[in-house]
Amino acid sequence: MAEALWTGVAEAYARSFAGLCAGAVPALVSRSPARGRVLDVGCGTGELVAALPGSLDVVPVEPDPEMAELAAAALGSDVVVAGLPDLPFADDGFDAVVASFVLNHVDDPRAGARELARVGAPGGVVLATIWGSSPPPQAVMWGGLLDRAGAVRTPSPRLPEDRDFDRSPRGLAGILTEAGLAVTHAATEAWQWRVRADDLWVGLTSVGNFGVAWRAQTVEVQRRLRTAYDAVASAGHFTFDVECVLAEARVPRS
Repeated sequence: MAEALWTGVAEAYARSFAGLCAGAVPALVSRSPARGRVLDVGCGTGELVAALPGSLDVVPVEPDPEMAELAAAALGSDVVVAGLPDLPFADDGFDAVVASFVLNHVDDPRAGARELARVGAPGGVVLATIWGSSPPPQAVMWGGLLDRAGAVRTPSPRLPEDRDFDRSPRGLAGILTEAGLAVTHAATEAWQWRVRADDLWVGLTSVGNFGVAWRAQTVEVQRRLRTAYDAVASAGHFTFDVECVLAEARVPRS
């Protein structure tokens, strides 16, 4: 269910929300080792891989073939097409395993966390980011535009209760701990996301739950939505104060 929202939207994501997710890259780089082998699970368009130092042997992985192709072209290297919870790697193979904005988009987050732990080497680090439970400012803006245009509100897909988890530092730390990892840090990271209005529009009408809402509207409502959006986008860009949840954990040595 969750993965299906991200199929066939690679180009739109690259223009829009890739820049949003890239805001977490500095924090992830600062917590990565200086040397060793790193697995980037769900690499998206490859921003983290490009930012990591050349002293690292980085293996990028992306479940969507279209996104993997975009990342490979940008990085000039191969991207493994695979995803959680079935990674094609042996146990204990990586000094660092990163899953940035992945565990909040898979059908079984706990199985995904166990797989991150499985491929991490003893003593290695696992880094994960997710979006928190509070609606982000771009979603609040979009919701207001939907109401202004008289749009039909579509329910956001949710995981079954037994698979879901609290989208908070405590919740993310909890599923990593359940996976057998020792959590050393869990908190929020904040930054400003600046995006061109034309690029954000592409994302809002294509990607994830935003795209679901857009496609559920009639042509007339879509027209009113565009008019309302143009009115708030007169500056040609937006600057949003955003934040995510970031957790760091260690793979036990025994």
